[in-house]
Amino acid sequence: MTVNADAAIYDAGNTSPAYGTLPPSISLSAGTTSVTFGSITGGLACGSSEGCITINGYGNLNDADGNYAAPSSSSNSGTSTISGIVAPGGGYVVGLFVAGTVPSGSAPSALDFTSIGTSFTALSPQLDQTFFIGDGLTGDGTGTTQVFNVPTGATTLYLGISDACGYNGGPGCYGDNYGSFAVPVTLHSGIAVPEPASVALFGAGLIGLGFGSRRRSRG
Repeated sequence: MTVNADAAIYDAGNTSPAYGTLPPSISLSAGTTSVTFGSITGGLACGSSEGCITINGYGNLNDADGNYAAPSSSSNSGTSTISGIVAPGGGYVVGLFVAGTVPSGSAPSALDFTSIGTSFTALSPQLDQTFFIGDGLTGDGTGTTQVFNVPTGATTLYLGISDACGYNGGPGCYGDNYGSFAVPVTLHSGIAVPEPASVALFGAGLIGLGFGSRRRSRG
């Protein structure tokens, strides 16, 4: 699949875009328990609103993990039905599992990948919870393939970018993004892969605390 730099994960389920362009989606067949991504390639550059112009009106391309972006970390507060996210860098590839095709109910807690880290081997996001994919590997362009467990009830996977003006705040500033990512996707059936204990406990802690997050994105 191709994920364009202006594909707004927060437009998932919309019939017309509110923040950027509509993110691409994948229908999950019954029995799909996990998803993996081959090595994701491509890049994203920001424009004048983010103050990172270097060449032809755009900054240097960051990779799918958000490396080489202007900020050291970025965040998004999300919407009423889609969680925000905090992660290192900016302009990275993210995903969202949804029941049906439209997020519904209150947004779950935001995941903070500056604490979780991005080198996890397996991750179990909730429905409507934005999660970091990056390049789909435990390292930056290297390492083992990460496994993303599908939550119960999920029938659609959206892929996109989390963006906010100035890298932190609510969804926005997609219009000056440039570039795209090539994302190979493989759906698996069978037993879900257990998460490392530290990641699972961190997620449980967020749920217990009702943690909500800000600080992120790519413009």
